Amino acid sequence: MKTSSLFLKKILYALPVIAFWWLVWEIAALWVGSHIILVPPRMAFARLFVLMQTTEFWLAIATSMRRIMTGFFLALAAGVLIAMAAAASKIFHRLMLPAINILNAMPLASFVLVVLFMFNRQHLSIVVPFVMVMPIIFHNVYKGIKNTDADLLEMAQVFSIPFWKKIRFIYVKSVIPFFLSAATIGIGFAWKSGISAELIGVARGTIGGHLHRAQIGILSVDIFAWTIAIVVLSYLLDKGVRALVRGAGLISGGKQFRV
Repeated sequence: MKTSSLFLKKILYALPVIAFWWLVWEIAALWVGSHIILVPPRMAFARLFVLMQTTEFWLAIATSMRRIMTGFFLALAAGVLIAMAAAASKIFHRLMLPAINILNAMPLASFVLVVLFMFNRQHLSIVVPFVMVMPIIFHNVYKGIKNTDADLLEMAQVFSIPFWKKIRFIYVKSVIPFFLSAATIGIGFAWKSGISAELIGVARGTIGGHLHRAQIGILSVDIFAWTIAIVVLSYLLDKGVRALVRGAGLISGGKQFRV
């Protein structure tokens, strides 16, 4: 009962904000006076409703989601493993840091063009999110390992606690908040970079591919409809990852991790 009441309150608070920005959008569209430049919200949502009734729409979403999330989860795994190796070896850390910093600094468009020479364009939305997210995970996990309480490690050494127990009860508890924070930030980067990669690389049967087709055909209403879908999906993905983060924070045995 309390949960439903809280949900209702959130909706009531959100409605005036939505109404305000809907009105701003309508006024801006009237002021511009060209549906090619700025489509009114009623037209964009009506077109989205039409698209949602097609199989092509849902197949594009499923394809983009599958590839982007594959890149995201691979980035999580690789970032953690590389950070662990870097924390264990200063030489490895020195060798890896320049490469990770270069990936972190490289513009998205440049990287997409490089990837197009190396991979099939259908793999863009796997490779690009992986490269965008992995440095974030690496830096956060490495920081978490280095911030492990030295007193706890010393106590573990005094009492001859086995290495695997030190990892489970000391290192993991130190790293979890850093890792979960990076994951919540990384999902946004993965989604936006993945869609952008599909758009630049013209990956067929994906959200980015449909955006490119709408751009070529100067179908502004389709661009706005797909953009609304992208924003909604981004919001849902963010909420999903945050829910997993809260669950992982509780499972790890510590206090609930707030995001």
